[in-house]
Amino acid sequence: MDIIEPDPKLSHSENFLYMLYGDRPNEIKSKAMDVTLILHIDHEMNASTFASLVVASTLSDLYSSIVAGISALKGPLHGGANYEALKMFKEIGSPEKVNDYILNRLSNKQRIMGFGHRVYKTYDPRARILKQYAKLLAEKEGGEIYTLYQIAEKVEEIGIKYLGPKGIYPNVDFFSSIVFYSLGFEPDFFPAVFASARVVGWVAHIMEYIK
Repeated sequence: MDIIEPDPKLSHSENFLYMLYGDRPNEIKSKAMDVTLILHIDHEMNASTFASLVVASTLSDLYSSIVAGISALKGPLHGGANYEALKMFKEIGSPEKVNDYILNRLSNKQRIMGFGHRVYKTYDPRARILKQYAKLLAEKEGGEIYTLYQIAEKVEEIGIKYLGPKGIYPNVDFFSSIVFYSLGFEPDFFPAVFASARVVGWVAHIMEYIK
């Protein structure tokens, strides 16, 4: 397909969506994209940032450091977790099946994707913001997106009931999966969208470290 040139009248986030799909996004989508990029831009010393800095510590080039960050980010226990969360919501299929599905996973000592964090032992503050946009987009789009959001809400409720006392709550990936999917991104593309924001954080950390 022909490359779409950016429109100087649009914001960075609006152009991101416009250049992908060829249509100017509505206000909710452009705001959701903007918030998503901001929330994913940096998050202290996470796995991908650490991987970038390990490569930078050898005085390798910046590009190699970023490739290391991407390689760590796409793992299902890091930036690939939102893909896994969406797959879980789709596998459940309807809000009525959530309770049995989650209890079955917990009884088999399986992970609830999108739950838990190495640092946060409470509700991830980024997830609270993304939930608001996931709801707005689901109500706007309807259909499959709305059903997936209803499933996610039910998973959140039951997951917190059983895992909350252990300090395990929804993380950034839980509702970002709904937001990304609502914006038209295919699940395989989720880590790339995440990386398009986090690359700024990686570069900032590398520049600070080398200095």
